[in-house]
Amino acid sequence: MNARALTDPPGGVLLWLIVTLELITFAMVFGLIAHQRTSNPDAFAQGQAALSVPLGLALTLLLVTSGALAARAVHHHREQRAARARLYFLGAAALGLLFVALKLFDYAQHLGEGHRLGSSDFWDAYFLGTGFHFLHVVVGLGLLLGVAARVGRAKFSDEETAIVGSALFWHMCDVAWFFLFPLFFARA
Repeated sequence: MNARALTDPPGGVLLWLIVTLELITFAMVFGLIAHQRTSNPDAFAQGQAALSVPLGLALTLLLVTSGALAARAVHHHREQRAARARLYFLGAAALGLLFVALKLFDYAQHLGEGHRLGSSDFWDAYFLGTGFHFLHVVVGLGLLLGVAARVGRAKFSDEETAIVGSALFWHMCDVAWFFLFPLFFARA
């Protein structure tokens, strides 16, 4: 691997800027959720009682493990082991798809129980906060699958940017979930 200038970080400047802006946006969401928790603790506790902590932990484990697989994929790419990199990216994407399936199940369950946007401040925060994260996971899955399809098979204009950038975006999804999980699932 060639050394890159500080002005050309792995993943590219543009993706680092995008991830930074997204994390700032997520930070504002986290702040609003934290404000809701403190300003209306009874309503928040009532909403939390309807959440499944084991499901939240399973979602966390899926994302953490998926992120580890994406990191391994980057290392295999840098060691010029394209086939292994592809397998690790596909593994990361498979766990990400399982996260999506479980999250859709979670949403369907809550909607079936009558919890929806407008039903309470808690459910507004839950659906908007986790929904914003969910959209990022879907985009991240597209990046992981796109890189997995091409690594070792088709040339990228900048392989380091494509491969590391995809993993970087995926790790941003991990970081966001690390804040969403305790904000919603940890009982006060």
